Amino acid sequence: MGARLRPSLLQRDAAALYEAATAFIRIYQFRDRDQTLRFGLSVVQAYTLDLLLSSGGETLTGLAQGLRLDKSTMSRVISGMTRHGLVRWSRSERDRRAKQIVASAEGKRRYGRLRRAIVRDNARLLEPYTPAARRAVITALRQLAQRASGPLPAAPRPAVNEGVRGHP
Repeated sequence: MGARLRPSLLQRDAAALYEAATAFIRIYQFRDRDQTLRFGLSVVQAYTLDLLLSSGGETLTGLAQGLRLDKSTMSRVISGMTRHGLVRWSRSERDRRAKQIVASAEGKRRYGRLRRAIVRDNARLLEPYTPAARRAVITALRQLAQRASGPLPAAPRPAVNEGVRGHP
């Protein structure tokens, strides 16, 4: 009975991951906010430009899905970015009837400056580690991000009578 009450090694590791990720994300996210503001961008604008530059352009729906925002929120973000000259609407190369959003020259310039500053900071963070350790961390983060972006497997359900007196 005592063994059931102790968390498994996996559960302890999952809790440790939560604590480590929360601490890292909190620091990283606030640092990103300060960096983005310094370059005239909000965090959501920086993430939007990152998606646009990596994809070459996106629809409003595609951006909303990529950032996990509802379409109306994404529409307001894009309206503000358009007013500030960070993005523009363009016709899709694949379907001339469809419109897509692309980064403007100003959006590319600001995002490029921000990205270079963050890469410099990341180099300082990674410097004390061996190349193998750096690659291992990067690989693990990519794998975790990939797994987290899809549906997680359902947790096993307890048997109907589990926990009821007289049943295992």
